Amino acid sequence: MTEASPGEEALRGRQAEARRNDTAIGEAALAVLSADPGAPMSAVARAAGVGQGTLYRRYPDKQALLIDVCERGLAAIAEAAHAALDSPESGPALGRFLEWYAESGTLRMTALLGTFDPPEHLHTLGHQANEDMQQLVARAAAAGAIRADVTGADLTMIATQLGTLNAPDPERARQLRRRYLTLIWQGLSITDASPLPGPAPHADELEAPWQDEPRPS
Repeated sequence: MTEASPGEEALRGRQAEARRNDTAIGEAALAVLSADPGAPMSAVARAAGVGQGTLYRRYPDKQALLIDVCERGLAAIAEAAHAALDSPESGPALGRFLEWYAESGTLRMTALLGTFDPPEHLHTLGHQANEDMQQLVARAAAAGAIRADVTGADLTMIATQLGTLNAPDPERARQLRRRYLTLIWQGLSITDASPLPGPAPHADELEAPWQDEPRPS
């Protein structure tokens, strides 16, 4: 094997550091801005452990940062949904997806919706995520794994509520989310239950926050 030159090693080191910074900034931005959409860029830089110069070289303004955070989150949801759809076991695959969805942190994006003016491709990604969710639910219902009157929009509503459950101790919060996720999953699996009251939410209701006027930051 040919050894890398000092220049190549340095380049790889800079690339690895850039990837670490990107990951740290993305995680910090989601945590900081979902808790306080009005937080300044400097708060994100502090939480990520990077200098403001590093942050601004990657994102020229807060709008660019918000777009990237939401784009990454929606891409992660799509990847997880597609993996679940590739599984031959529709019921267990849906259960694993719902568990991932509630624990992934991507649901904190909902706090960012309406705080900035999203480009069209984010609307498209969000709509596709809802379509993937509906496909997962419809497949599980057709297989008799869950009740037939549940929709993908219901799943998003359920996961959103679970994702906002918190506690001072992160491990305790995780335990509670898993407890209620198990309870909810058992309810979804009762295929001979009485029909659910009221109409199911529409995808438009889930995507409505994207249509709101952006709030000042």
